[in-house]
Amino acid sequence: MRATLGAEFEAALTRHRDRVAVEAGGRRWTFAEVHRWARAVAAQLRERGVGAGDPVALYLGNGAAFVVADVAVALLGAVKVPVNTLLPEATVRYVVAAARVRLAVVDPALGVDLSSDVPVVLVDDLATEGGAGPAAARVGPDARAAIYFTGGTTGRPKGVVHTQASAVALQYAQLLEAEIVADDRLLLTTPLAHAAGLLAQSALLRGATSVVEPGFDAAGVLDALRTRGITWTFLVPTMIYRLLDLLDGPEPLGLRTVVYGAAPITPDRLARGLQLLGPVFVQLYGQTECPNWGTRLGRDDHDPARPDLLDSCGRASIMADVAVVDDAGEPVGAGDTGEVCLRSPYVLAGYLDDPDATAAKFLPGGWIRTGDVGYLDEGGYLHLRDRRADMVISGGMNVYCREVEDVLAGHPAVAQVAVIGRPHDDWGEAVHAVIVPAGAADTGEILAWCRGRLAAYARPKSAELVDDLPLTPFGKVDKKALRAPYWAGRGRAIG
Repeated sequence: MRATLGAEFEAALTRHRDRVAVEAGGRRWTFAEVHRWARAVAAQLRERGVGAGDPVALYLGNGAAFVVADVAVALLGAVKVPVNTLLPEATVRYVVAAARVRLAVVDPALGVDLSSDVPVVLVDDLATEGGAGPAAARVGPDARAAIYFTGGTTGRPKGVVHTQASAVALQYAQLLEAEIVADDRLLLTTPLAHAAGLLAQSALLRGATSVVEPGFDAAGVLDALRTRGITWTFLVPTMIYRLLDLLDGPEPLGLRTVVYGAAPITPDRLARGLQLLGPVFVQLYGQTECPNWGTRLGRDDHDPARPDLLDSCGRASIMADVAVVDDAGEPVGAGDTGEVCLRSPYVLAGYLDDPDATAAKFLPGGWIRTGDVGYLDEGGYLHLRDRRADMVISGGMNVYCREVEDVLAGHPAVAQVAVIGRPHDDWGEAVHAVIVPAGAADTGEILAWCRGRLAAYARPKSAELVDDLPLTPFGKVDKKALRAPYWAGRGRAIG
C-alpha cells in the first residue's frame, strides 16, 4: 500500500494508460490523457504558489475537470477542500475562510464570489497542456489529504480532517466493499464533492471508467442503463425510488451493482428494487468522519425472505469495527439500544481548529461516536433507530436543524421555531417547521421567504402553527415529542 493518494494515482494512471478513464459532456479521456491534464494543472497550481499541505478549494460541478483537479491536488501533496455547490453563498464563503484556502478552482457559472483574499483559477482556464509536470509529492502518511465540511448542531459547518493514510486506507476498503472491477462503467450523478468523488477515485485506481453526469435525472439514468453499457452506479434511496417508478417490470439491463446509502431505505421499496433490477444492491453506512464504509449490507443479505436484514444497514465493513455503547461509553448487549460507534484506519484525524469537538468525538481505543442510535442483533447486523444529533437527512442530503431554525427565526412573524424531519415516501424525510407565531402568520408566506436564504434541499417543505413548543425537564425543546405523531408505528424515528 502506497503512503499517499498522489502516489496511488501516479501508479494507476500509468498502469491503465490506454483505458478510458472518464466520460463527461459527450467526450471521453483515457487514463494517459487524464494523467497529462492533471500534471499540467498541478504545474499551473504550483506556479500560483500551491505546495504540499496547502488547502485548495474545488468549487465545481460534476465533470471531468473535477476529477482532474482532484488528481492534481493529490499529486502536489496539497489538501483538497471540496465545496458543495448547493450551499448558500454565505456558507461557501465561511468554508473557504475556515479552511484558510490557498487557492480555489472555481466554475464561474456558479456565480459566487468566494473571497477577495483567495486567488482563483477558473475551470475554463485550467491548463490542459504543458511539460511533464510534477510527479507525486513526497509527503508523510500523517500529512493532511482533505478537509471535508459537514454541518453541526451549532449551525456552522465543521471541517473534518483526513490524512493521506486515511485517504489511502479508505480506497482499499472501498475497492473491496463497493465491488468495483476494471471493466466496470460507473454512472456517477450525485455531487463529486461528496461520496461520488471518492468513488471516482476508486474507479481511477481500479482502471474502471467513470461516466459523469451533471446531476440526477431518473429518465436519463434509465436511458444510460439501457444504451451506454453502465454496469455500476451509486444512488441515494430517493433516486432509487424515482428510477423504480419508471420501470413497468424487470428489464435485461447490464447493471451489476447499485451501491446506495446516505439515508435509510424503506424495506418495501427495496424489495421492489430486487424484483425489478435483480440482486444488484449493496448498502453502505458511514459518515464524513468515517466515510462510506462503516458497515455494509451485501448482495446476499438483500433477501426478501429476510425482512429483518432489509431493515438493517449491514455488518461491520472489512476494515472497520462497529459497537453500540451506553451513555458512559460502555458496550451494550445484542438487541440493546445505544449510540453507534465506529473504528477504522480511515476515521478522521480531528475537527479543524476544534480540539473540544475532536475530544468529544473520540472514545478510548480509537472509536468515534456517530451520533446515531441503534442496536446490533445477534448476527452482528446494525439497525438504526434515531439520531442524537439534531439533523434531518432529506434525499441523501444532511440538513442541520439549527441552521434552518436560525433563518426562520429571522422572519418577523416567527416568535419560536423548531425544525424536525417527518416521513416522506421519496426523500426519506422532509424538513418540517413547527412555529409559534408572533401575531398573525401565514405558513405559505414564511416558507416562500426561505427561498434564497437556504439551499433548496434545506428549505422546509411544510410548516404548522402551534401555541407553544413542548419542553424537556431540562428546558430544551422536546423534538422527540414533536416527531412522535409523524413517526408513530414506524419502528424508528428516522426516514
